[in-house]
Amino acid sequence: MKTLKFLICACVSYILFSCSTEHIPSLPVIHYNSEIAELLIVQTDTMAQDTAIINIEGFYSKNFPIKDTIVLDLNKIVRKFNQTEFAYKLATQNNKQEFSVQTSRTNDTVFTYFYKSKNIPPINVATVVSGNCVGLYDVNYKRNYRNHIRLWMFKNNLKPDSLLIENMNSLIRQFNFSGHNEYAKVSGNPPILKTLKGTKYRFNVNVPGKYFYLYAAQNRDSINSFIEKKISEGLKDANLSTAEEFTCNQIGECGPNCLFMIGIDENWKYTLVPLGIVFVDNMAPNIFARGRRPNNRRHSNYSYSGLAGSSFPSSWPSIIYLKNQNILVKLPEPSTPLTSSVSISYGSFEGNDYLGYNIPFYIDANGDVQTIAVGSYEFDARKIKKGECIRLHMKGLHIGDNSIPLSAIDVRGNKSISSLSISIVSLRKNNYDDNDYDDLDSRISNLESKFDELE
Repeated sequence: MKTLKFLICACVSYILFSCSTEHIPSLPVIHYNSEIAELLIVQTDTMAQDTAIINIEGFYSKNFPIKDTIVLDLNKIVRKFNQTEFAYKLATQNNKQEFSVQTSRTNDTVFTYFYKSKNIPPINVATVVSGNCVGLYDVNYKRNYRNHIRLWMFKNNLKPDSLLIENMNSLIRQFNFSGHNEYAKVSGNPPILKTLKGTKYRFNVNVPGKYFYLYAAQNRDSINSFIEKKISEGLKDANLSTAEEFTCNQIGECGPNCLFMIGIDENWKYTLVPLGIVFVDNMAPNIFARGRRPNNRRHSNYSYSGLAGSSFPSSWPSIIYLKNQNILVKLPEPSTPLTSSVSISYGSFEGNDYLGYNIPFYIDANGDVQTIAVGSYEFDARKIKKGECIRLHMKGLHIGDNSIPLSAIDVRGNKSISSLSISIVSLRKNNYDDNDYDDLDSRISNLESKFDELE
């Protein structure tokens, strides 16, 4: 009897335990927050191996394994769409786009993505009244996609609709809005100067503040250092109106320089407005004295031309980003080179210390080099062909090492000086006999007597 009761209790306990540990499946939870365009898919069943399929008809379709929680930002997803096609879809559907979400254990759930239009207000743009620079424009405000939209509509057999074109243009501008106050140079090439020091400028610009400075920069660090220096000095030497003539007191960095108007108020709060772009070229040409050129054809790959065939990478940045002012300035590349090189080597030659040596020089110039000098000879670099051989008669050289002065000047007058070492050795025949010089003293004596007779 006791054994029977024990078996019954054991069975009941097993049944209860089995019931309590039995797996109860649950479905994934899908939630879409339309305010921030965020899709949330939560896996509630740790033992399930579900997948989710998100489909935006004509634009996007993707499968995701649901392991834990999936968070998707629809605003980021739509940025990857074809902008013209998506702009047309939104413009014809009141800025709305439906999308569906399906999991391996649930049916399609349809949601509506609503694109919230952004207002892109114009930014503070200066006008150059006088001075050597090109002005800037508002990149975000000036973006224009109308021509592209018209062509797309024509190719897709759509009728012209001016209101639709304007709505699509506005949407594509918003798609490409960086969120920054973005500036770029107007049409035309910025001037190239050797220095900015002493250059004078006038601008039509509104900048809050009481004390104003003109400053040229390539990066935010130099701007911050300049502002800190002026504040520490008590804001001396400041202009008191933006309408005044400003004189630049900097030499400038080689490459593109952006001119800024800096306004500082009594509480040291400052505001910057980009004004224009100017290039500075204060870098002298690089001279590569290559030495003697090999004669053997096995050395045909020897480089005689310095940096010929290669380009100088820009050492300056392509943008200036001022985070605390939310300003981004695009810096252009120069229309003509600001960096240059000269390569000089020499070949085999003959001669003597008395009459001189006829030396072949191989010269190659790249970039904005204007004048090249080798010893006392001067050349127009623009007329020298790449790797051209120029024979120069050099006097004043001697057996041993000789230093030939070199110089190069670019179109802005930047000059570099170097030298080329040329070694001269004496070559004599070795097939002489010691007896040939036994009567050397008598020969010399005979020559001296003949000179005496001539006198």
